[in-house]
Amino acid sequence: MLKFNNIEINVGSRRLFRLDSLELERGLIALVGRNGCGKSTFIRSLLKEHGDYKGNITLNGRLLTDFSKSELATQIAVVYTRTELFGNHSVRDVILLGRLPHQGILSRFSKEDLGSVEKVANQLEIGHLLDAAFQRLSDGEKQLVMIARALVQDTPLILMDEPGAYLDLVNRVKLVRLLKDVADDSQKLIIFSTHHIDLLDQNCDGALLITNEQMSFIQADLQTQIKNAFNL
Repeated sequence: MLKFNNIEINVGSRRLFRLDSLELERGLIALVGRNGCGKSTFIRSLLKEHGDYKGNITLNGRLLTDFSKSELATQIAVVYTRTELFGNHSVRDVILLGRLPHQGILSRFSKEDLGSVEKVANQLEIGHLLDAAFQRLSDGEKQLVMIARALVQDTPLILMDEPGAYLDLVNRVKLVRLLKDVADDSQKLIIFSTHHIDLLDQNCDGALLITNEQMSFIQADLQTQIKNAFNL
C-alpha cells in the first residue's frame, strides 16, 4: 500500500531524518520519536502538506505527488492533535463530514452514511453525544469525535498525530485496541504517533522509530527496542 524509496525529509536546511526503503501493507503501526524529530512533519508529508523531502513515496502503486487533494481524501484520513472549530454543529454533523470525500456535488447523506456514523460513535462510546453541540464537549470528547470522523471516512490509510493526547488512561487503552481491531477487520493501514510505548507490544504490528536522524521499522519487542534506542 505505502512504499518509501530513499526518503530524506527536511525543514529548510535542516535534515530531520532519512528512510532508505520500506513497504507497509496493513496493520496498526506506531510512530515514535522525541519531540522535534519529525513525526508530525512525516504525517504532513504523506498528506502533501509538506513538500520538502527527497525520494519517492507511492500509495497503492501511484506516486503521492500525482494525487489531487480530492483524490487523496478518498485514500487518507487524518486526525490531528489539536481539534478543529465547528461552531454550533452537532457531533453527528461533524462526524458526517468524514463522508464528504465520497459524495457527489448534489449527493445527500444516505442511510448507510448515517448508520456508519452511529456504528463508529458507539464503538468509541460517544453515541450518547451525537446530538450534542461539538464545541460544548471536553477536549477528550472532541478528540474522540475527530477519530470517529476519520474512521467513517473509510480510507485504506489513516494517519493520527498523537490521537491519545487528550484522553485519559482508560480511553487511551480502549482507543489503541479499537484501532487494532479496525486495522485487522478492515485490512487498513493505520499509523499513529505516540509517546505511550507501554501499549505497543500487545496491540501494534510494528513501529516506525525515529532516532539519530534515521527512521527504522521494528516489528518485535517494541518497548524494549525503543527504550534501548533512547537509553531509557
